[in-house]
Amino acid sequence: MAHDRLGPGEHGEIFISRHKSGSYQARVRIRLLNGEVTQVSRNRKSGSAARLAVQAEIDTLLNAPRGSAQLKPDSRVGLAARQWIDDLRLQSTWPNPPRRPQTVDEYERLLGTHLIPKLSKYRLNELTTAVCQDWVNSIIEAGKSGPHDMVVTAAQARGAFKAVLDRAIVHDALRYNPMDKTTTPKRKVPDPKAMTVTDVYRLRKAVRDWECARVGRPGPRPTGHVPAAIDVMLGTGLRIGEVLALNWGEVNLSRDGLPTIAVDATLVDIKGQGTVRQEMPKTDAGRRTIIIPQFTVESLEAIRPPVTQPDTPVFPSRQLRAGRASMKPQTPHNVRRSLRAALEIANMTGEVHPHLLRSTVATFVARERGMADAAALLGHKVNGGVTARHYIERLRLAPDTSAVLQAMVEIGEEAAAKETDRSKTRTADPGAGAPSATAEKVAVVDEDSGW
Repeated sequence: MAHDRLGPGEHGEIFISRHKSGSYQARVRIRLLNGEVTQVSRNRKSGSAARLAVQAEIDTLLNAPRGSAQLKPDSRVGLAARQWIDDLRLQSTWPNPPRRPQTVDEYERLLGTHLIPKLSKYRLNELTTAVCQDWVNSIIEAGKSGPHDMVVTAAQARGAFKAVLDRAIVHDALRYNPMDKTTTPKRKVPDPKAMTVTDVYRLRKAVRDWECARVGRPGPRPTGHVPAAIDVMLGTGLRIGEVLALNWGEVNLSRDGLPTIAVDATLVDIKGQGTVRQEMPKTDAGRRTIIIPQFTVESLEAIRPPVTQPDTPVFPSRQLRAGRASMKPQTPHNVRRSLRAALEIANMTGEVHPHLLRSTVATFVARERGMADAAALLGHKVNGGVTARHYIERLRLAPDTSAVLQAMVEIGEEAAAKETDRSKTRTADPGAGAPSATAEKVAVVDEDSGW
């Protein structure tokens, strides 16, 4: 007798028969969603139990993940991770990409370091929440023996692996994400640090002394780039990558109006390409124009070549030479190395790193002008609610904080000069120990501003 044709996901009548042993068998034909026809049978002590067992198996078969041409339920975790990275790398070439190339590189590093050695040979359908949580815990445990905990790394790796498995769900290789219920400890938020105005003076002096000490020595001629880069960071709060990505076409030192710097790019490290200029800041909110203080203007004027093109780097890797078609900017690595050398000579080793200058600028501006101006200067989004998000055109010109940052530098210089005068007075008259009214005023300025 011919069977009626079943549609995908349909099954025929469930037949129940009794064996000589007294047990019952239920059986049924079922057409799976992929068109394949199969028979399901289950043996139980009663007919109703056998029927229920067959119905449960039908439900399992129809709802089981079937996978796609790229990924199957029994595919290895390593394959799923590689395909996710490859997808992201392709998407990073799109206009306004959802992930930038350097972000994809970081995901690949995270998974290659922490996921692949532990779970790459597991099959997707072998993953459970317990297996995934044990993996997360192993990252945190590995950090207990080192100088830094691995809580942030564990959270980042967890997020990346969760995205890998979300993609597996899209490809019907999983029905649920076993990473969803995993947890990591709460991240410890570091206390922001900032330099004092005296520290700012010491830093600026250290890099200039280091630059002067190189004059007449073998090797490349001093360019003044490191002191100028420090002054740009102190005058703008820019990240080191944003500073070194500047071209002269983005710097306006004209005396006819306000001197400004336009932030339109940053330097990033991309696998296989090295350090390159990315024609967009780190974030969408980071595209802005900053009015710069006088000390920054003077530093930039000191290093500006007689002739420049709009695409000439402000901080080139080598001196401008006639006939050179194009120049590359200095890398953050090289500037950090030079800064460490200058700090070592000034006995300030370990006291300053480039990002500390950014937090110093933010702290000083926030105390003098408020959090909103500090956020706008740094290129952070200022939460203005629905009206600001949808109905007000975003201001591309950062608030004018040049006077505040000029004062930050001048206060440190004045304090250092007066300390030098007091030292000379004490040397000439050992009994003169009482502070002057002017010195007390400087101390009050330091205390009130929290520096």
